[in-house]
Amino acid sequence: DLIAYGSTRRNGKDIDFYIMDPINPKEEKLFAQLDKGEAWSILDWSPDDRQILAEEQVSINESYLWLFDIETGEKVLITTKIEGEQIAYNGGKFSSDGKGIYVTTDHNSEYQRLTYIEIESKKHNVLTKDLNWDVDEFDLSADGRYVAFVSNEDGIGVLHVLDLKNKKEIKLPKLPTGIVFGLEWHKNNVDLGFNINSARSTTDAYSINIRSGKIERWTYSETGGLNVENFSEPELIKWKSFDGKIISGFLYNPPKKMFGKCPVIINIHGGPEAQSRPAFLGRNNYFLNELGIAIIFPNIRGSSGYGKTFLKLDNGFLREDSYRDIETLIDWIAQQPHLDADRIMVIGGSYGGHMVLAVATYYPEKIRCAV
Repeated sequence: DLIAYGSTRRNGKDIDFYIMDPINPKEEKLFAQLDKGEAWSILDWSPDDRQILAEEQVSINESYLWLFDIETGEKVLITTKIEGEQIAYNGGKFSSDGKGIYVTTDHNSEYQRLTYIEIESKKHNVLTKDLNWDVDEFDLSADGRYVAFVSNEDGIGVLHVLDLKNKKEIKLPKLPTGIVFGLEWHKNNVDLGFNINSARSTTDAYSINIRSGKIERWTYSETGGLNVENFSEPELIKWKSFDGKIISGFLYNPPKKMFGKCPVIINIHGGPEAQSRPAFLGRNNYFLNELGIAIIFPNIRGSSGYGKTFLKLDNGFLREDSYRDIETLIDWIAQQPHLDADRIMVIGGSYGGHMVLAVATYYPEKIRCAV
């Protein structure tokens, strides 16, 4: 019956926290004034409605979680600050008894792991110790027994459900290769809703019954009459860069009806702290299906999803190493019998545009054109 939100209305720059009764919006209350200039966001209400869980984000590598008392505005740090070390916390949901919170964090890890933090002791209990991939998001069932989460495995979203009572995963059927997001438990604690975006689906809603394993597709998104069954499925590729590091990306090949070597588009994502993932290609399918051009979406060093060390490998004077990742990708293309290394276009926007300019400057003889 209450809404908590952040607003910069006081001075136009610092985020403060307010509480509002949506039926009587004029009686809203400022309960926390924050002058630090950081990016603050509200994550969850405590089960007794007396506290707010909030995140203070410094950068993609560093963030902290705080508890706010909604009556006094007093805040208490519940995550660790270690001198000289950056730790990132994401998400944040109270347990059903209010004694702890579930988060994802790279505390003592390369990856964002699903973790339960006891509020009183601040002890971290890692729930995904054996998973060497980031956990993108999660959702708790209404009874607090199950947690559903999505791991980002080389860019592919993999759905998991963990029984918190016995700490065992529930076996689920395989989903289409793509990005899984928007987890939402039904109040019956058995059905789980989610979205899938893939090479052949712009984004559609699904649900799964965790007892029977039955998957239901709820929507069939509009694709303008195009037959999505003809759209190319992504192939995960990997190559060795100049310093021995393994770089990966997604290759989309034209239909087999095309003959001869395929020209290649290298499409570099923005960010740089972002990641190319196997999503719906939209108009890019024209290059594949009508022009017979292969497309590669690389995840060079500095991309997210591969651990915090990899994320920092292009910082500062290391930036030029990421250019060389594209150079070695071009060399990899030359070794593929169906790809034409003499006809390569490099394209990108935002940070990807910067990468394209750098590649065109350093390796002009290796590409045909740049956009």
